[in-house]
Amino acid sequence: MINAGNTRPLQSPTETPGRRQKNLFESFYGLSHTPFSRDIPTDQLYPSLMLEETLGRLEYAAQRQLFAVVTGDCGTGKTTTIRKFSEKLNPANFKVLYLSDSKLTPRHFYKGMLEQLGCEAKFYRGDAKRQLHREIELMRGIHHLHLL
Repeated sequence: MINAGNTRPLQSPTETPGRRQKNLFESFYGLSHTPFSRDIPTDQLYPSLMLEETLGRLEYAAQRQLFAVVTGDCGTGKTTTIRKFSEKLNPANFKVLYLSDSKLTPRHFYKGMLEQLGCEAKFYRGDAKRQLHREIELMRGIHHLHLL
């Protein structure tokens, strides 16, 4: 198979020019995987002071069933930190709800939360807010789950 615009044959049907460059980069520097990727295993994260402090604050919020918001500049590891934290939680006791939107409106907040709970949100914000509160109480009372 020949890649359009490139006369070098591809090694396999799934190989792309970008994949060849990635392999070249990794082999040149002796890396076992691509650095700074979104899917880095959380046990391989550098245990920085900021990471440990953020994890501690999230643990504090979880123990007290508080609402937590993690903010920071693009690419600083917010999603990865939340992924690391949620992997430590027992899914029988906790359900993590996660929204990533810097321009989130209250209506879209309720809609996003309800969708993650498997519900179709009411159209009006006030109705959706009451619906979300009702769903949270059902999760706590019937299923004994803590929402984060």
